Amino acid sequence: MTATRRLYSVFGLTLASDFDLDVLEDATGSDQPIDLHAVRTKGVIRSEAPPVDPFFDITPDAQYLHWSFVGGFRIARPDLVEIEPHEGVSDFQVSQAFLGLVISLALERQGILALHASAVSVDGRAAIFLGDKGAGKSTTNGALLARGHLALTDDLVAVEMDAAGKEPLVRPGFSTMKLWPDSVAALQLAADEDDRLVHPLVTKLQKRIPAPMAPDPVPMGAVFVLRRSPEVTAPAAERLAPHDALQMVMRYTFMARYGETKLGQAHLVAHLRRCGAIVAQVPVYALHIPADLARLGDLAETIEQVTVTPP
Repeated sequence: MTATRRLYSVFGLTLASDFDLDVLEDATGSDQPIDLHAVRTKGVIRSEAPPVDPFFDITPDAQYLHWSFVGGFRIARPDLVEIEPHEGVSDFQVSQAFLGLVISLALERQGILALHASAVSVDGRAAIFLGDKGAGKSTTNGALLARGHLALTDDLVAVEMDAAGKEPLVRPGFSTMKLWPDSVAALQLAADEDDRLVHPLVTKLQKRIPAPMAPDPVPMGAVFVLRRSPEVTAPAAERLAPHDALQMVMRYTFMARYGETKLGQAHLVAHLRRCGAIVAQVPVYALHIPADLARLGDLAETIEQVTVTPP
């Protein structure tokens, strides 16, 4: 069976894929150069059983990733991801891994910084939300979208520098977000026929973002490190000192998940410069937020004020 090749736009790239990635927008025009190929093939999955699940073998020249419930991914060059799904694995399941850790590696190899974060465009400036699992990145994103702001991306934020090399820009990603049921209820999002569980064993939903996407890269306005606590009664933003800000930005890069040095010393130097450029140009805040979801409106107002008119 020959795969149907489709062209998509994601993170400023034109992606040619053998897989149906229905969360992405189709690329316009058929004569544009391809930035990244996602190819279905055999021989990617290694014969020996991986010692852990998921398993990552990251070197400067090639990267191999394997999930027992998805399959194997190999990046042998910056513009090519070879994929071998396990028997019976759907394209949707492939997309869950591909549009996270896998594409973050492809972006890094193409000189694009990948943050494990969410982002929304607030009056033409990108508000970036960093935090551990469960901190509420997607929920905070949704609270801003409910107030009429433009969507940028959820879970992975791709950052490039402008043409002059001075201002960090956030590239638009794709129009879905992943939410737990309590967040769906708090955001008053209606059930939709496109809703899907991100994994059969969890209740987290992948939902279409209920807002228009920003059409072009957006300059960074502010970065927020989400700190949720039952002791917090009202949202508050506290600007971090530069050394603390740099530590937080580096902590929440995708590179930190598979090892900053794994792509080699030259890439590490470039990686540090990209993180430093964000801290040099953009204010970074600790955003203290209540543990419950009752004050999402107040949270959105705090973010709007800081992003548009930083103190």
